Amino acid sequence: MRILWLFLAAAVAAATPVAEDAGERAYAHVVALAGAAPRPAGTEAERRGVDYVAARLREMGYRVEVVAFPFPYFETLKVGLEVTSPARIALNPRALVYSPSTEGVLAAPLVFAALGRPEDFRAVDVQGRVALVQRGEITFLEKVENAARAGARAVVVYNHEPGPLVGTLTRRSSVPAVTISREEGLRLRDLLAQGPVLVLLVVDTWLETRTSHNVVATLAGRDGGRVLLGAHVDSVEGSPGANDNASGVGAALEAARLLRAQPPPWTVEVVAFGAEELGLFGSEAYARSERVRGLRAMLNLDMVGVGPRLLVGNTGSDRRVVEAALDAARRLGVRLEARRMGASDHVPFERAGVPAAMLHRPDDPNYHSPEDTPDKVRPDLLDPVVRLAAAVLRSPSVVAGPGTLQPTAFR
Repeated sequence: MRILWLFLAAAVAAATPVAEDAGERAYAHVVALAGAAPRPAGTEAERRGVDYVAARLREMGYRVEVVAFPFPYFETLKVGLEVTSPARIALNPRALVYSPSTEGVLAAPLVFAALGRPEDFRAVDVQGRVALVQRGEITFLEKVENAARAGARAVVVYNHEPGPLVGTLTRRSSVPAVTISREEGLRLRDLLAQGPVLVLLVVDTWLETRTSHNVVATLAGRDGGRVLLGAHVDSVEGSPGANDNASGVGAALEAARLLRAQPPPWTVEVVAFGAEELGLFGSEAYARSERVRGLRAMLNLDMVGVGPRLLVGNTGSDRRVVEAALDAARRLGVRLEARRMGASDHVPFERAGVPAAMLHRPDDPNYHSPEDTPDKVRPDLLDPVVRLAAAVLRSPSVVAGPGTLQPTAFR
């Protein structure tokens, strides 16, 4: 079955006109990766995506390794949230990744606890109750653990912007936790302003150790410098992951083709990371390994095929890759804005001391949803990302560092 899938996916990519239209070629990869099914980490679908990327890079002449790593696999089996008083209202929750189960139906009063900070829980009584908190300011895990220490039995996090919310706790929490949309959260707050609210919550989840894979492709250079272009291949449960992140992978593959045709003097690695959505596990596995030694720079592509704005950013003070991208964008006539950005595969490299940045388009109304399908991705938006990524990795400024980094554990 895997061989048949790879044959069909390759045929989709091969059907694209040979003309040097980087956006159309990148889009063919999006169709091949996201046209079949979601690719959650640790599943056969993710492995098919890994095999597809590895095959395309081998065809280009890169030396390819597929590197396995363990990670905590999480799956939602059942989730439900309902108001039972003062009226019956069915809501649309999603379990936060790594939430434990409720072990049956949890019935309890609801209480609003602002942003879920320690001072917010000192201001209300959540003992034996379900805490309703708003997204923002601190991490999901901090909110949930603060609630647990205050005696809450579960937590409901509502979005601080329109639409539903998908998130991860990064590790198993002490009490169950789910997310709801901003609209549903505000509705619950309105009910609480009128009087007591009782809810029923059901969370049934599965957690076990599984294996995911990184594809590491190398184009050897003449000198000792080494730079990395990365994108994650997995998607969230229930989403085909066309923009998030087949678009990044497709753009990386086509940038790899351009770099192969006109290689810089230094070594280039193109890496497709596994298990990003559950907690950046693929990029962390790389950044903790000996492979990070001597790496001069990392550029990450995540969600680059939907939305008018193209951003570049990172989380730290080393702006070497950010400035290289801005300079390349000016030379190429690509409109690019700098912003502070985290929550993707460049972050573990920054924590390990590697200058890094991400290219990203933020305005996707179908983010983490079943509607994130290939027809929403635009080839004309992929094209400048492909050209820009190749230009950044060819920039002498990104290899200007000392290249003496050591593997670093973090988190």
